[in-house]
Amino acid sequence: MASSSPPVRPWADLQHDLLVMIMSRVGLPDLLSGGATRACSAWRASARDPLVWRRVDLRDWAILTSARRRLAAGDGEAAAAGRGRVPLQAALCSVLEIVVRRAAGRMEALLLPEFADEEHLLFLAQRNPNLHYFSLPATCITYDQFCKAIDKLQFLKGMAVDESLINHDVLSHVHQCCPDFLELKVFALYVDEEMASIICNSLPRLKKLEIPNSDMSCAAIIKFLDCLEELEYLDISGYETSAISSAVLQKASRLNIFIWNSKFELGEFTDCSNCGEHCINPQEPCKCVMEHRVMDWLAGPSQPS
Repeated sequence: MASSSPPVRPWADLQHDLLVMIMSRVGLPDLLSGGATRACSAWRASARDPLVWRRVDLRDWAILTSARRRLAAGDGEAAAAGRGRVPLQAALCSVLEIVVRRAAGRMEALLLPEFADEEHLLFLAQRNPNLHYFSLPATCITYDQFCKAIDKLQFLKGMAVDESLINHDVLSHVHQCCPDFLELKVFALYVDEEMASIICNSLPRLKKLEIPNSDMSCAAIIKFLDCLEELEYLDISGYETSAISSAVLQKASRLNIFIWNSKFELGEFTDCSNCGEHCINPQEPCKCVMEHRVMDWLAGPSQPS
């Protein structure tokens, strides 16, 4: 007698909590474009559950907008309405309106694209004051509007911002308004001891600090390790100078996590005395030397005076 196979249950029969967990792992383009919500009523309900929208990542704006354009292309009326190009700022405002509405005040983290500004952050702070973390990589941010947004984010625990906001007044304002603030990520090209002092003096209770892909001095690293007594996590990976000394490693031994791998895997390097660029392998001549030799060869032998 052939064994009977177990009955096949439809996806719609899954418990709502399980569907919410699944939808929270679905990419944001599918959630916003309607791909996931058009399968059935159960999927639609779970995709619109506020718990799905606790963490929203808008950094990959190109993929996000291409999905929305494909959806509009399949809808004649929407396609006709969307033939004119919508400015980036207005498009982001439209997406934020949808995201904030679906999160219903439960959004915990929002990662904004590079072109977002303080007005978008202020809109978010007004509509979702319970936010715990945001990433705002824009370089041209006005202090007043930024601080106005911070005023409304009393539950903020961390943020990722450009080095232009590493200012004593701004960070002190964050420290005063956000008593649970413990995490900072900085997008910076260069970090010296002065910038490190500003961070340490303004945010003395930091537990997690990330400044990846930055040219950082050894003095700055030591300043962080000496002054941030509650620091547990330090990420300075991808740094461009060889600043990790035995003293740094000894001081960093108290941390739970210390990520400091250099982007140069060949170890030490020196600066070219001719052009000033890094020479990763000191045993080989800098690229500029070869270029000069080629140009000299093309110019031909020098004429005697």
